[in-house]
Amino acid sequence: MKATLAPLLLALAATASAQAVPDPSDVSRIEAVDAYVRGAMEKKHVPGVSVAVVRDGKVVLAKGYGLADAEQDVPATAETVYQLASVTKTFTAGAVMMLVKDGKLSLDDRIGDRLKDLPEAWKVVTVRQLLTHTSGIKSYTSVKDFHTMARRDFAPREILDLMAKEPLEFPPGERWQYSNTGYFLLGLLIEEASGRPYAEFMAERIFRPLGMARTRVNDLKAIIPGRARGYARDGETLVNGEYVSPTQPFSAGALVSSVADMAKWDATLSAATLLDRATLDAMWTPAKLNGGGAADYGLGWQVVETNGHRTVAHGGGIPGFSTQILRFPDDKLSVVVLTNLEGGHAGGMARGIAVLFLPDLADGPAEAIADADPETTGRLRSLFDGAAKGEVDPALFTEEAGKVLVPRINESKPMIAALGALKTFQLIERKDSDDGRSLKYRAAFDNATLRASYVLDQAGKIRGVRIQPEE
Repeated sequence: MKATLAPLLLALAATASAQAVPDPSDVSRIEAVDAYVRGAMEKKHVPGVSVAVVRDGKVVLAKGYGLADAEQDVPATAETVYQLASVTKTFTAGAVMMLVKDGKLSLDDRIGDRLKDLPEAWKVVTVRQLLTHTSGIKSYTSVKDFHTMARRDFAPREILDLMAKEPLEFPPGERWQYSNTGYFLLGLLIEEASGRPYAEFMAERIFRPLGMARTRVNDLKAIIPGRARGYARDGETLVNGEYVSPTQPFSAGALVSSVADMAKWDATLSAATLLDRATLDAMWTPAKLNGGGAADYGLGWQVVETNGHRTVAHGGGIPGFSTQILRFPDDKLSVVVLTNLEGGHAGGMARGIAVLFLPDLADGPAEAIADADPETTGRLRSLFDGAAKGEVDPALFTEEAGKVLVPRINESKPMIAALGALKTFQLIERKDSDDGRSLKYRAAFDNATLRASYVLDQAGKIRGVRIQPEE
């Protein structure tokens, strides 16, 4: 009887939390969120946005702004369904951890012992290394011209065959490198360990118990009530987003959901009901690397500090959509932003909303400083010119960094191009050290302003780069 009632009790608990009435003290902040979101949408030309803000276990805001369907003039709401893109990975990781808890998987299982006909080099990779993006397996989305195959339906084996002859990027566990292939393999492991298709397992173990009625694996042929249309920008013109077969992202990015449902996911994370506290702590601990360092990523979640606040988060981007879940566990604050625009700056909006509740999350003003090395600045600025064309110059990077970063930046061509022309590129911070230099720039485009941080070696080659919206 207890086993029968458990899913119902979880659903009731999640639903009650998601429907909580906002505290009167949050009314002014809600008004500030409304003003901020509408301003960001206008500035960044986003057709539709849905937002959920959860504070102290209560949903203080869950609503939509703008249009879910620009052609039919359908407004976005809290129930509007968006493609989650890589926010899917938080659910896939959760499903894996449930199977670990069930004793059907182990984080230290070698995937070659669980899945058949894998390339020899992949067989020693562990489940943990897939979850933490430390496997060394190249992401299939970085295959040359992969974007030209967006409409093609792939069988799972065909996706893996794209990478089968590629060597590992590095020995497993040595470095962190984002890999959609790793999360695709995790979906296959879920199916192998559970004996059920990925979509059925996710519905049975997560979505139905939590009452997430609008969350499912995407099917472009299905009638999904409240589905948002995805858009992109061709210069100043809003256009329909590219069709992408859901067979491609699979367990790395094929889920759809609403912010109302995502608030229920957040509720179970806060209450540690579906996944226990020890499991969540493990998921939100930075992955250890072979050399003794750590990644800014745990088991399915980015794990960082934001101006002293512990932050667990995940973003997503796919043609037509930009998404973000941003959680500050110690502050009991979560923000979910789902947009129906490719390069829709969901991450920047989520942080901007969070600042309204936690003001010290905000960065200081970006004031330009004297630039004593304009030649280096010009070289670093050229990265954006190349990224907008999908032709980043590998000579800008160290050999090791180039292998990792160049494909990932080239994949961002549509998002970079959507920013418009780069108007100014100002140095705002410089730090020298024995092994190189760190530089931070404020990059102002027609449609957005970014902060670009570079780490250079002694020869001036890029060892690392981080690009984020300025709010």
